[in-house]
Amino acid sequence: MFRRLGPEKDTLADIGRVETLVRDRFEVGAEDIILVSQDPGLRPGFPPLETNVIFWKGETRYKLKVFSPIATVTDADMPVRWLLPALEDTGDEDCC
Repeated sequence: MFRRLGPEKDTLADIGRVETLVRDRFEVGAEDIILVSQDPGLRPGFPPLETNVIFWKGETRYKLKVFSPIATVTDADMPVRWLLPALEDTGDEDCC
């Protein structure tokens, strides 16, 4: 009759870990905002959970998506630093 509406397990530690990975990889300062979430994959054929990250460096907004649950995201899942310009959020729809 009752069910939990949030994630099945506490993901706060994983969110902090992924935030640290993003800060380290893209040299995001402590004054800049990073938002990390685990969301259901809604498109057929895609994994059931995905990790989404939105972050700012100065006035520029960036976004990245990892097709894995937040608990399994590692440093190896982060794009290489020189791809940062490709992560700029232009307001276009996601490719995937």
